[in-house]
Amino acid sequence: MSSPSSPVVKKPEPAPAPDAGHVPMTEEFDSARWSLPPLVPVLIAAVVLGVLLGVYLYSSKKPPTSSGTVTKVVALPVHIESKGSIAPGEQGTVDQNVEKTDQVLVNVELDVKNAIQKPMFLKSIESKLVTSTGTFNDDAAPASDFSRILEAYPQLAITGVNPLQSDSTIPANKVEPGLAIVSFPVSRDQWDQRKSLQVTVDFYDHASLVLDATQAASAADATLPTKIIK
Repeated sequence: MSSPSSPVVKKPEPAPAPDAGHVPMTEEFDSARWSLPPLVPVLIAAVVLGVLLGVYLYSSKKPPTSSGTVTKVVALPVHIESKGSIAPGEQGTVDQNVEKTDQVLVNVELDVKNAIQKPMFLKSIESKLVTSTGTFNDDAAPASDFSRILEAYPQLAITGVNPLQSDSTIPANKVEPGLAIVSFPVSRDQWDQRKSLQVTVDFYDHASLVLDATQAASAADATLPTKIIK
């Protein structure tokens, strides 16, 4: 006698993979797996991140260690004409060979304030002149040369103020007035048509102080009559 045959159990067929291009409309809008993340938590996270970033930037920003102003500028254009030298053993000069040079001497009066609780040490002072024909830079003359320069060009003098010296000390929270003399190889016309004049005070172990002297140089009495030397 034969035993009854076991029923054949059919395995369920695997569900077809979803087609991203043919998502049913009901599933696209109703199913949780197709919905966007909640908007409120995202906004809260963005606000918190923005606050933390702002606090970090504010706390990491260091206040300036110095400040200052340019109080006065005296500029003296100088035009020099020098005749060429003659051959050895001859007398007279060669009038046709005349060398002409131009320069502008500038005496800048400035106030430099130490804005921290300890002394600052001045390293150097330099100036930058921007004209339509180019940019010119010059380091301030040493304080030891002031008397010689003012003896040759007394028109440059600014009374009552001493020159700022390299390696000098500015006490904590004090304002140090001083002078800086620079020169630029430009003509009177180039100086009159300048675009800007800038003075940079460099310190040891501290950020440089950049001062704009353009407005002070534009004062009616800032530029003196041209001195002609022959």
